[in-house]
Amino acid sequence: MNTNAFKSVLLFVLMSVFFACQQTPVHRQSLDLAGEWQFRMDTSNVGIQQQWYLQELTDTIELPGTMDRNQKGFANTDTTTAHLNRLYTYKGPAWYRKTVNIPEEFADKHIQLILERTKAAKIWIDDQYIGESHLLQSPQRYDVSAHLSPGEHSISIRVNNDLKLTPYGNVHIYTDDTQTNWNGIIGDIKLEASPLTRISNLQIFPDIDNRNIKVRLGIVNDLNLDSLDIFLQVVRLRDGKSKKLKSARYHIACDSVIECDYNLGKQLQLWDDYQQPRYTLTAVLNQGLDAVSAPFGMRSFKAGDNQFRINGRSTFLRGKHDACVFPLTGHPPMDVDGWKRVYDIAKSYGINHYRFHSYCPPEAAFTAADELGIFLQPELPFWGGLESDSVAAKLQAEGLAMLKEYANHPSFVMLGPGNEIWSGHNRVEDMINTLKTYDSRPLYSMGANNNIGYVGPRDGSEFFIAARTPSDGDTLLTHTRLAHGFVDSPQGGILNSQEPSTTVNYDYPVEQIDVPLISHEIGQYQIYPDYDEIDKYTGVVRAWNLMVFRNRLKQAGMLDQNFDFHLASGAWSARCYKAEMEAALRTSKFAGFQLLDLQDFPGQGTALVGILDAFMDSKDVVERKTWLQSCNDVTLLLEFPRYCWQSDESFQATLKIANYSNRALVDDITWSIGDQHGNIIHAGTFENLNIPHGGLHIAGRLETRLDQVEQADKLSIRMACVKNRYSNIYPIWVYPVTDKQIPHQDITVAEQLNESVLNKLEQGDKVLLFPEHKSVADKSVGGLFHPDFWNYGMFKSISESVNKPVSPGTLSLLMDPDHPLFSSFPTEFHTNWQWWSIIRAGRPLILDDTPHDYRPLVQMIDNLQRNHKLGFIFEFAVGKGKLLVCMSRLNEISHKPEADQLYKSIVRYMQSEAFAPEYTADRALLKNLL
Repeated sequence: MNTNAFKSVLLFVLMSVFFACQQTPVHRQSLDLAGEWQFRMDTSNVGIQQQWYLQELTDTIELPGTMDRNQKGFANTDTTTAHLNRLYTYKGPAWYRKTVNIPEEFADKHIQLILERTKAAKIWIDDQYIGESHLLQSPQRYDVSAHLSPGEHSISIRVNNDLKLTPYGNVHIYTDDTQTNWNGIIGDIKLEASPLTRISNLQIFPDIDNRNIKVRLGIVNDLNLDSLDIFLQVVRLRDGKSKKLKSARYHIACDSVIECDYNLGKQLQLWDDYQQPRYTLTAVLNQGLDAVSAPFGMRSFKAGDNQFRINGRSTFLRGKHDACVFPLTGHPPMDVDGWKRVYDIAKSYGINHYRFHSYCPPEAAFTAADELGIFLQPELPFWGGLESDSVAAKLQAEGLAMLKEYANHPSFVMLGPGNEIWSGHNRVEDMINTLKTYDSRPLYSMGANNNIGYVGPRDGSEFFIAARTPSDGDTLLTHTRLAHGFVDSPQGGILNSQEPSTTVNYDYPVEQIDVPLISHEIGQYQIYPDYDEIDKYTGVVRAWNLMVFRNRLKQAGMLDQNFDFHLASGAWSARCYKAEMEAALRTSKFAGFQLLDLQDFPGQGTALVGILDAFMDSKDVVERKTWLQSCNDVTLLLEFPRYCWQSDESFQATLKIANYSNRALVDDITWSIGDQHGNIIHAGTFENLNIPHGGLHIAGRLETRLDQVEQADKLSIRMACVKNRYSNIYPIWVYPVTDKQIPHQDITVAEQLNESVLNKLEQGDKVLLFPEHKSVADKSVGGLFHPDFWNYGMFKSISESVNKPVSPGTLSLLMDPDHPLFSSFPTEFHTNWQWWSIIRAGRPLILDDTPHDYRPLVQMIDNLQRNHKLGFIFEFAVGKGKLLVCMSRLNEISHKPEADQLYKSIVRYMQSEAFAPEYTADRALLKNLL
C-alpha cells in the first residue's frame, strides 16, 4: 500500500471512530439576544434621517415580545364592534436597539442575525446599514459577519408594521381581525456563528418505497475546500424513546449543492395520523467543522383517485380553519407546548387537519403537529386579486422561505397560495409551479375558494378547495357545503331551501373535478355569545365589541335571556354542523372538509361561529362525545329521505359506514328505535360486518313500520358498534294519522286584525291569527331555518352593495318544551329538523314595542348586532278575549304532517284552561305591532 493510500485509509478509520463515538455533534455557537432592549416609537418616520441607530433610545422593551405585550403604543379608544379591541395600538416604524459583546469565539466566523418572526425590518450594526427583509412567515436572516468583530457593538432594528408594506389584502398574518397587527419581534432572537465553509440549507426527501431518504445540502465554501467528508447521523424518536441509527459517511467533491442518500432499511417506521415516529438527521462536515440538524418523517402524502393517500391508505381530512386567534397574546404561540395544547383539543373533537387561512404558523406549530399527527396546510399571506408582479414576487419569496424552513416536517403536507383569490390566476399558476419545481414534497393548490368556486383548478393544482364547483351561475347541484351567504346563493343554499334529509351528498361536484375536492369553510353558523366570556379577556385585547352587544341586549330588555339565547342557538348550530360534516362523509371519494370553525372568529364584524370560544374552551352547547359521532375516523351514517313521518308509513333507511381509520372495522352494529320515555319500539343487529378502511361502504338496510306510534312523538334511532367506540343517533318525528279537519269550535281563525276581529276579542272570543305576510313585511323578518351565516352585519352590507337579498339574520327558535302549547307537538327548547317547513312558512314579528318583560311563547332569537325581540308564536289578553298569533302560515302548509300537528296542538291549547295570556294588549299596541 502506498503512502497516500495508507493516509486515506487511516483518515477514514479515524473519522469513523470519531463519528461513532460522538453522541452529539458540535453545533454552532449562538448568542441569545432575548432580554431588555432600548425602544422608541418613530411616529413621524424620522429615525433613519436622524440616525437613531447611533443614539441611545429613550425607552426600554422586553424582547421577544410585542409592543402590545409591553404596553407600548397609544391607548386605544376605538370601541369598534368589527373585532376584539387592543389596549394599545400602533402602526408604523418602531426602533429596537441593544448593545452586545461579541465573544472571541466568533472571530473569523460567518455570523447571522436571526429574527424568528417579525414584520418588515431594517438592520444596522453600529453605524453600518446591513439590509432589510419583508418576510412575515419565516425567520429573517441577516449576514452581519463583516460588522461584528469581537468586542462591543450596537444592533439597531427598525420594525415597520404599516399595512402599506404588506400589500396582500386583509390576511391573517397581521390583521386586527385575528392576531392583531402587532409591532415587535417574537420567537428566537439570536446571533449564530458558523464556519466559513458551512451548511446553508438541509432538506430531506423521504422515499418510503425504497426505505430511503435523499439528503440535499446547500454548501457555502468560503474556505475553498476541494472536498468534504459528510457524516449523516439519524436518531428516531417514538413514544418518548430515542434510538440512534447507523451512521453514514460520504467523501464528496465540494459543490454549492450536494446530494447523498441514506437507507433506513429495517429501521423504517412510517409517520401518519395514528403513529408518529419522528427522525432527526444531523449532517456533520469534516470532523465537526459544521453540523446542522433537521427533523423529518417517513411518509408519503399523495393525491390519487380523488382522495388523499397517506402511505398508500386513503384518508379523509377532517379539517379546522385556523385564523391565528390567540386573544391573550395577540400572536401565535412560539413554543411547542402552546401548539400542542390547541392541537390536543382539536384532536379530541376528531380534527386531523389544519388549514391556516392566509398565514403560516411558526416552527413550533409544525413540531407539535409532527408529534401529534396533524396534517397541516399553511398558506401564503394573500387574499385578493394578484394583479401585481411585484406582489407576486414577494409572495414567491415568502413561499420559498417557508419551504426552506418548514418543509422537512412530515406534518407539512399541503401548501396554498392564499384565500379566495379572484384574479391574476396566471401569476398564481406561475408562482405555484415555481414553488413545486423547487420542492415537490407538499401538494399544491391554486388557492382556497377562488372566485367562490366558479374558477376550477388548473393543471398545476393537486387539490381543489371550494364551496362549489364551476358552473354557469349558482346551482345547488354544485355546492360542496350546506350553507352560503344569501349574496352567494339564493336563500343561503341547501339547508335553508331544501327539505332536510340525511341523503345529501356531493357526488356530482366530485365527478366534475379530477383532483381531491375539499369543501371550503363549512358551517359558519352563528351562536349567540355567553357574555360571561368577557371576563376571560385579560391579555392584550379586550372584548369591548361584546360589551357593546351586551349593552344593546340590555337596552332591548332581554339581558336575562342571554344564556338561553346562547344555549339554544348553540344546540341548533351544533346540529347543523353535524349535517355539514356528515354530508361530506356521505360522499364517495370526497377528500375532506375544512370547518369554519371549531372555535370562534372574533373579527370581521364578530363571527361567533365555533362550538368552542376564542380560547378553545367549550361553550357547553354540545357534548364532545356527541360531536365525535359525526367527526371521527369511522362514522356510522344513516340515510333516510326526511325527518318527519306519519304513523301509517314504513320507515326505511340505509346504514353506510365511512371508514377512514387505519384498519378494517370488524364488528356487529346494534340499532334501536326508541321513544322519548326510553321505550324501545324496534331493534336489531347488523352482524359480522367487515368494513374495509379507506372509503364509504353500505352495511345494510333498516326497515320498520311506525304504526305503534299512537301519539305524536320524537323517536331516536341509535346505532352502536359492539366492540368499538363508534356510535350515532338520529331523530325522527312521527305523527299519528287522524282526520285532517281541525275542529276549531269556539275559536275564530283570522288572517287580518281588522275591526271585526278586534270587536270579537273585546267581547270575549278566542282568536287564532295567521297574519298575511305582505301586511307585516316591514314589521317582521324572513323565515330563516339555519343559524345566520357568519355574521349579520358584514353580509348585510355585502348583499346591499350588489343589490342582492339580505339574510333574515336569525339564529334559532327558543321555547319551553313543557309549555301546554306543545302538549301534542314534541319539541326541544331550540330549533330542530321538524321545524323546517314551519319556519320557512313564517315571518317572525318584531315585538320591540312590547314591555321589556314580555316574552313570546315561541321566540326567534335575533343576531347580536340587531337584537330584535322576535315573536314566532305569542299571545295577549285583549279586552275580555284571548289572542294567539302564529307567524307561520300553517293554514297553507297543512299537507306537511309537522305543520298539521302543530296547528292541532295550538288549537288544543287554546281550547284548554291553560290558555290564559298574562299580558294585556290594547288596540293601539296591536295595530302598531300588526
